[in-house]
Amino acid sequence: MALLPTYNERSDFELGVTLTDTDGDPLTPDTAHYSVYDTASEALLVDWTEFTVTAGDGTIEVPTEATAIVTSSNSYETRVLTVALTYAGGKEHHEEYWFRVKNLQAIPRAT
Repeated sequence: MALLPTYNERSDFELGVTLTDTDGDPLTPDTAHYSVYDTASEALLVDWTEFTVTAGDGTIEVPTEATAIVTSSNSYETRVLTVALTYAGGKEHHEEYWFRVKNLQAIPRAT
């Protein structure tokens, strides 16, 4: 398994996505949404959020909620960002992007 990209706890980041249709042509969807969940607890951290894709390229601004630590005893947690698109009058396309979150231990917990 390839190494997953790792982001620090409670840090936002940008994820660039390039999407193509079944013919390999750049995809400009009618709708584009993403969500993020923690794989171990199955907690939904970011509910479906819209983003823009133009000529196959899009940038998802992943918020700090996606990198919040769920279980404080974990050194790392694994997340899945799922992309759901509709295009061409109702066709669907889905992608998954996996990443890890590093528990920084010294960050004060939100109250």
